[in-house]
Amino acid sequence: MYLNIHILTIVVERPFVPERCGCDCGRYGHATMSNRVKASSSRSKSSAAGAASARAASSRRPIIIVVLAVVALVVAVSLLAARDADRDDSSSSAQVADVSIQGAALPIFEGAQPDPALRTAAPAFAATSFAGAELSMQPGDGTAKVIGFFAHWCPHCQRELPRLADWLNNNPLPDGVEVLAVSTSADAGRGNHPPSEWFESVQWPAAVVRDSANNEIAAAYGLRGFPYTVAVDADGSVVARISGELDDERWESLLQLVAP
Repeated sequence: MYLNIHILTIVVERPFVPERCGCDCGRYGHATMSNRVKASSSRSKSSAAGAASARAASSRRPIIIVVLAVVALVVAVSLLAARDADRDDSSSSAQVADVSIQGAALPIFEGAQPDPALRTAAPAFAATSFAGAELSMQPGDGTAKVIGFFAHWCPHCQRELPRLADWLNNNPLPDGVEVLAVSTSADAGRGNHPPSEWFESVQWPAAVVRDSANNEIAAAYGLRGFPYTVAVDADGSVVARISGELDDERWESLLQLVAP
């Protein structure tokens, strides 16, 4: 009896052998199943975190691209603005230049008749073209001269210059007569600037010089309004001063008047 009880005791005290889980997972014991669930849960959380990180990175990518595009646009606009500013400064400075004047200035032309400047000596001057070539006007050198003063912003000049350019391109000047244009009163803040492009656009065929920033040539010839024309004979004396537009008939009469 004691033996049986002892055996029974041995049986009762045998180590516990877990049975298969009822969920058919193929593993022994729920402890193992629990570890698997925990591992699976950890992997799921890791995958979810990775997906969220990828989505966040993906959502940030368009924002970064937009920011870079805006920065590039701002830089491009700044560079263009700087270039245009440099171009405007260069264009403005090229429209005027230093000049030199020799001789007494003519009185301001008031339109009164007789003109007090008639038969007086025209002042000589040296100036430069828009391209920088040196040009001089020497009265009394044996060649008669018709000098036209034009301002790019003057509506009357804007009508007269192309008309005179057309005439000069299609008609010969009288022998011993030359025509010279003076671009004066240049102002970058007013229309039709720069005058250099204006003269080029109308195909002006004769010589043209640029006045100084203080309009010294215009002042020396007594300019008061635009357009303004001064005729100087071969001896260097003023024979006519006209303020206002000239039609073809008056222009041709002026050329005949000044011709030697």
